[in-house]
This record gives sequence, structure tokens and C-alpha cells, in this order.
Amino acid sequence: MTFCTDVDLLHWEPSLFRDAVFASQQLLSGTGDLNETTFTLVSGSLVTAHVAANQVIVLSGSLSGSYPIVSVNNATQLTLSVLYDGLFPDTGSATPSPAGTAAALPFAVRTFWPQRKVVSDLMMRAAGIDLGSVITPDAQIVNTEAMRRPCVLGTLQMIYNALAAAAETPTNFQVRADLYERLYRRALSQVRAEVDMNGDGAVDVLRRLNVLELTRA
Repeated sequence: MTFCTDVDLLHWEPSLFRDAVFASQQLLSGTGDLNETTFTLVSGSLVTAHVAANQVIVLSGSLSGSYPIVSVNNATQLTLSVLYDGLFPDTGSATPSPAGTAAALPFAVRTFWPQRKVVSDLMMRAAGIDLGSVITPDAQIVNTEAMRRPCVLGTLQMIYNALAAAAETPTNFQVRADLYERLYRRALSQVRAEVDMNGDGAVDVLRRLNVLELTRA
């Protein structure tokens, strides 16, 4: 499991999916037609490419930008939205906001799932959960919403460390990586993991997360 989504990253860095292509994984690209919130592919399959809600689609052309994917309607059609607070209501369903109408827009669906997974696994281990344990195979963190912020910050640190390592002039990337490292450490120090050790859904133990460091290879 992962404690944050690609859309969570978009909240913090609106141009990340356009500017950090090197560090991302591309699931699908091509062209398509946008009618307000409905995007229809000219060719290809969203299902085969494992495109899903809470991922991000990057459009080029007249409606250039990065948009949250609200739902995948079928193999060739998805619903997207402008990023705004109505996508994340406390109760009820999300209400997509129209991005516009245009034909033959180049698009790409990219994800930072590998980085999100690494940080989520590190947080699980910091909470004392051995992911490969045969003794407590059902152990899990119950308060996953509290894990979202540190997961986002740790993921952004990892992404910008990777960009800095590959850049000819890494200064700007490294400044951002250092900033997210400080925020990540602070977020970890403020969260307590509610751990269910046997998979019954009840909290068995509260644990402080150890401070983790993501270093550039």
C-alpha cells in the first residue's frame, strides 16, 4: 500500500508531472479530445495501461496543464478535473470542475508510484512493521490519513534528490530536496502510528515513527 497518491503530490508541486519526467514512470501517451471534464482517447487503452483514479494526466496544447484523474469510465474515456477543493469533500462524492473543450490534445499519464511505495514501506518499517514477517503478516497501520503528509514530503524529497543527481546544474533541485527533507523530518516527528498487529481492525499499539533519511545515491 501507499500512504499518498499522485494527486497529493500535485497539491504541493503543480508542475511536477511536467518538469520531472526523468524521475516518473509513463503509463500511457497519445492524443485525445476533451469535452469539459470528459477526455476520450484517439487510440490506446486506459485499462491495459493501468490508469486509475487519483493519478495525473498531463495535457499539452491549448489546455496545457496537469489534471487529477477523477475516474476511469472505460478503456478509452476518463473524467478529469481542475484541481480545487470540491474534489476532496468531507462527505459525498467529488464534483469535477471543467477544464475546457479541445480536440487532438497531446497527453501523457505519468506516476510516481515507485517513489511513493518506497517511502510508504520505510514508514511501515519505522512503525515497527516487518513487511516480510511470518509472525505478524497481518500487521498494518490503521490511521493511514495521518501518514499522508509525511509520505508526500518524503516522496518529494526522493524525487528532487534524483533530479539533482542527474542535472548539470543541480542547485535549484537540491534546494527543494533539502526543503522537503526538513519538512519530512518534522512531519515524522509529529505523527503517531496506530498499529493493528493481527489484522482485526483494532489498534493494538501506538508507535512514534523513527526519523528516516532519504539520501541521494
